[in-house]
Order: sequence, then C-alpha cells, then structure tokens
Amino acid sequence: MTFDMNRTWSMALALLSANGQLLAIIAGVFLLLPGTLFYVAMPDMMTTLSTQTNPDPDMVLAMLREAMVPLIVLGLVVLVAQIIGYLAMIALMGDDRPTVGEALRRALAYLPTTIGVTLLLMLGYILVVFVGALVMALLVAGGTAVGGEVLGGALAVIGAIALIVGIVFLATRFVLTMPIVALEGVTGPWAVCKRSWDLTRSNALKIFFFYVLIFAAYIVIAMILSAIFGVLAGLLGNGAGAALVLGLSNGLIGAAVAMLFSAIMVAMHRQLAGLSPTAIDQTFG
Repeated sequence: MTFDMNRTWSMALALLSANGQLLAIIAGVFLLLPGTLFYVAMPDMMTTLSTQTNPDPDMVLAMLREAMVPLIVLGLVVLVAQIIGYLAMIALMGDDRPTVGEALRRALAYLPTTIGVTLLLMLGYILVVFVGALVMALLVAGGTAVGGEVLGGALAVIGAIALIVGIVFLATRFVLTMPIVALEGVTGPWAVCKRSWDLTRSNALKIFFFYVLIFAAYIVIAMILSAIFGVLAGLLGNGAGAALVLGLSNGLIGAAVAMLFSAIMVAMHRQLAGLSPTAIDQTFG
C-alpha cells in the first residue's frame, strides 16, 4: 500500500481525539511518573546537567561515577516502563478496541519480544556505526594525504552527516516494530524486524521525510519548553523543588510525544498493513 503523509497525520489526530483520556492515563502512569521520579531520585545531578549552561566536566564526571549504579538501574526501569506504555497505548488503539486492562495485559505479554527487538536493533545500529566510522576514517585519511587537512576536514563533516542520515533512514525502516508486536502479535524479534522492513519497503523515502519533519518540529518545541522550565528550575536552585519542576516538564513532554507517536505508528500501520487479523476475524468470522 502507498503511504500518504496527510492521511497518516489526520488519522493519528483522530485516534488521539477518540482515545485521548485513556491514552493520557497510560502515558501518565508509564511515562510521566517514571520520568519525574528519575529526576527526583537524583536531584543534584539532574538539575546540574539541565540548568547549567557550561557545567564543570570534572564535576559532571564525578557525579556520574558516584551515581553510576542507581543511574543504570533507574534508567532500565524507566526504559521498561516506557516500552510497556507504548505497547499498551498502541494496543488500545487497535481495531478490536480492547479495554485499558486488556491493553496492559497485552503489553506485558509482548514485553519480552519488544525487548528482544530493541536489543537486536541496537546491535544492528552499533554495527552500522562501526562500519560507517571505519569507512569514514579511511576516506578522511586518504583525503588528508591527497588534499591536506582542508579536504580531510571536509570529508569528515560530509561523512558524519551521511552517517547520521543513513542511521535515521535505517531507523525509519523499523518504525513499525511496536505496532507489529502489539497489533499483529508477531513474537519473534527477527520476524518483527523483517515484517517492518517489508511493510516500509516501497515508502521508505516518504516515511523518512515525514519523520524528519515531525522531529524537526518536536526539537524546536522541546527546546522552547525546556528553556522555560529550565529558567523556573534555576530560580529554585539545585534542590528537590528544581528537580521536581524539571522532572514534571520532561515527563509531560515525553508523555505527550508518546501519545502522538503511538497514534502515528498505529495510523501508519493501518495504512500500510491494512486491518489486523483480529479485526478480520471479527468481520468475517
């Protein structure tokens, strides 16, 4: 099927409008709350990193070393909560219209598969970055030998931009992994990735530019809101109050973005994959 940006956006907004209250509950529990607690649990480090324009690198490294274990543990907890939240919101907007409880049960059931997909994609991206960086280093070295530092520097910039664009383009090919898990019930990580790759094959460039536009708008809005809340937090110093303001602001932004992107993924999946097997069974069973 053909991907249409306007149709996907309109369908996503319609899904948000129809399920807004229930989505907000899930996003609040699994994205807003964990994100806020992450800041509150480590107020000094988070406020220092968020409110100071040029923090002392040695101080930052010392804070990271001291908080390494809780940082990793809390980070993993927040990541798992976010995955559950995304899966539940996507399932909630499925064609079979499950309840919140059913959506959460599906999210928990599909959590191992999604973690497997995440690890598989991370390994793939690491491999791509490693190979790309190696090729770029060889090109830069060759360019420097032939044309000097100017040519080598230009090739380094061009190569870095090309590598970033390539990784983002590659990521768009796997953007449907969560809907495939939550709506189709595919449980093998490799099968999920292959299914997403196949569905996006004919529309890869359109999907890429669609997400570039959305991320560009998101970055601008997030920067403005972060600056505003950063000023408010700065007025409160580096204590728990400032951490709570920063945590709430980042949690709210994250929850809103999660709701929007969940709706976009569902709309895109419906457009490219058609009705889910459950909906087909309900219609023709």
